[in-house]
Amino acid sequence: MLEIGAGIGTISSRLMGRRMLYVAAEKEPLHLHALRNRFLRTPNVVVQHLDPATPGAFAAMENCFDTVLCLNVLEYLDDPASALAAIRGTLKTGGNLVVLVPQGRGLFGSLDKSMGHKRRFAPRDAREMVERAGFTVEKCYSLNKAGTLPWWIYGKIGVRHMNKVVLKLFDKTVWIWSRVDSLLPWAGLSLVVVSRKGPPAGRTGDRAIPDISEVQSQAQPSQHN
Repeated sequence: MLEIGAGIGTISSRLMGRRMLYVAAEKEPLHLHALRNRFLRTPNVVVQHLDPATPGAFAAMENCFDTVLCLNVLEYLDDPASALAAIRGTLKTGGNLVVLVPQGRGLFGSLDKSMGHKRRFAPRDAREMVERAGFTVEKCYSLNKAGTLPWWIYGKIGVRHMNKVVLKLFDKTVWIWSRVDSLLPWAGLSLVVVSRKGPPAGRTGDRAIPDISEVQSQAQPSQHN
């Protein structure tokens, strides 16, 4: 499994299997340092420097992986379509791609700008972008409806950073929000697109597709939306 944009390893630590090769890829030096320290004694986890915006970054990984996670990465890139095409080359035929991006072009505001986001995605645009890269989309769904309204308000009044008290409060009450999230009448803050390389034809791949919604509900909250 390859995780692009592994950050400090929050998702990696929950999805890695002891008998599975897990490549945690990141471009930021501080995050790379944190990843190497975190997985120093975990031989099946390989920490790899990788900048998805760099041409040829994936050249040495052709047909290596059953599953690729691309979480909170495409919104930072000038050319996300080219990155997806390169990512496709790293997957074996029938392999899974799970993409997580910020949803809602109308939610783009000061928080996005301060984080370096270049865009937010509409579901149709994200789906079509993944399909144009040669994938068959199997599922597309939103996450974190509870965060949508605060994000919109903060972005429109010009707030550039989420208050630490607000983040801590959300952390303490995340179990409540996860139960009412599906009842809220608006779209979620994040969008997940699950797809497969090559025609479906009954293929199930070598590994199960990770459920990002379950992983994120257990992980610490962050400003990546």
